[in-house]
Amino acid sequence: MKYLVCFYIRISLFICFLSLSISCEKDYAEIGTDIVDSQSIEILNQNYPAKTYNKLVEPFQSNGLPNNLLGYYYDPNFGETTAHFVGQLTPTAYNPDFGDNTILDSVVLTIPYYNQFDGEEYTLDSLYGGGAIKLSIFKNNFFLRDFDPGSDLDQSQAFYSNGALSASEFINASELEGQLLYSMNEFIPSNAPIDLKIINDEGENETSETLTPCLRLKLDDSNLLPEGFWESLIFNQEGSDVLSSANNFFNYFRGLYFKVEPLDGSVGSIIQLNFGQTNAHLKLFYTYDSTSLTTDVTTTRQGVYEMGFNGKKISLFENNFEAEVLQSIINADIEQGDDQLFIKGGEGAMAVVELFSEDENGNTFYDFITDFRDVINPGEADEERIIKRLINEAYLEFYIDESALEIGTDAPNRIFVYDLKNNIPIIDYILDSSINSNTGDSKFLHLVPLTVETDEQGNESRKYKVRLTAHLNNIIENDSTNLRLGVVTSSNVGLASAQKLLNYDPIVKGIPIGSILSPKGVILHGSGSNDPVKQVKLNVYYSQITN
Repeated sequence: MKYLVCFYIRISLFICFLSLSISCEKDYAEIGTDIVDSQSIEILNQNYPAKTYNKLVEPFQSNGLPNNLLGYYYDPNFGETTAHFVGQLTPTAYNPDFGDNTILDSVVLTIPYYNQFDGEEYTLDSLYGGGAIKLSIFKNNFFLRDFDPGSDLDQSQAFYSNGALSASEFINASELEGQLLYSMNEFIPSNAPIDLKIINDEGENETSETLTPCLRLKLDDSNLLPEGFWESLIFNQEGSDVLSSANNFFNYFRGLYFKVEPLDGSVGSIIQLNFGQTNAHLKLFYTYDSTSLTTDVTTTRQGVYEMGFNGKKISLFENNFEAEVLQSIINADIEQGDDQLFIKGGEGAMAVVELFSEDENGNTFYDFITDFRDVINPGEADEERIIKRLINEAYLEFYIDESALEIGTDAPNRIFVYDLKNNIPIIDYILDSSINSNTGDSKFLHLVPLTVETDEQGNESRKYKVRLTAHLNNIIENDSTNLRLGVVTSSNVGLASAQKLLNYDPIVKGIPIGSILSPKGVILHGSGSNDPVKQVKLNVYYSQITN
């Protein structure tokens, strides 16, 4: 922290010096005295090599996410992504009294969609694609344990995107599919609000409440369920231990499994859902008899037994990459860099960036650092860093390889860059306070959204820009390590925390949550691109004093 404070003090002093120098030069020009020498400030630009190559995203921890994907998404450039979900249900009250002569009315599942309302209609957020899928919901029979029996310190059990509990143990897929509770062959998330009806005193239907768009399904189809299924599962357990605590309930009723299947391999839809919000629940509506202790009069009342998704929530992914794309990713040229970068969210693909890799002229990171600073008394107590050049702006640009994409490809709007060694964002991310108050989107200065660039001939190119100014200044001033950087797509760059990988990887330690929740993909020009204008390179604008 002391170095960081010193770093900003020196930048401030340098800027003051620049302002003073410019002011003095103006005075010198106007007055013609010999007070100031002939020094001047130059703003210069230089490009440095940035080697980029592909990396396959390995299975990652997929429990503990703030949201979960559910559905099927087809990307014509990458292939298929299917996202299933399994989650525990937690009663909102324990040791319930269901009353006498309990009769089940309905069993209703409700999961709200993220949406926006423009005054006339709702628009669903985080919905990708618009085609139908097959959705099935099962009673889960696989026990989602709390602790990892393979750990020495009673660590919490991690669940991974490929269904693994460890490198050698997997969820038993057949146990996920217990009793079938619901099935729809052509399910599409709807943006329509839902009116709840009641019968008024005149015996007519009237709207009692209007819900914003949500996944709202009845799980009591007599054609699917054995007679008395829910009564036996819940009502008949009144007074037993299984309804007395969360742990007992988790072991007894192990939650729901949402299974997705494509109807047509080239279409489908996938959506982000927050199963953990308070209005995401499963409710059993019923009537019962209640007898007054004073009047001995029996009346029929209505009751609700509610369960929320407050336990473990796990996403399970299936990816079927196009064979050619998969081969390109696996055969990444780590030594020379790749000509194309394949970036896809979820259990997909990412790129690795190595700044200041040796170029064709033999220039290295050492050449860069000595261009920008001198070190006096290196390694001594009075070591001092003399800054020769001040970086005004440093950035990477990633151009979309339009020739490699299928026509009509819906490219992601944001990419995310992070420190691979420490699994955290870089300092430019932390210092960037920009935000769009209407959408909650953020970090526009550091991570510039997808933009269109037009050249002198009128040709348009789409690109992402990533500013690394503070990151490079930190390297120059404080000897911060020149780290490998990871590049991923992101549905929300604010979700920067990373989920750990199932297996050890010497380069990548984890995957940012914003990338896990983005099924989109894009193909970019890499550092080895045949187009010299669109090759990935580090652009640096800097100031220096010249005589």
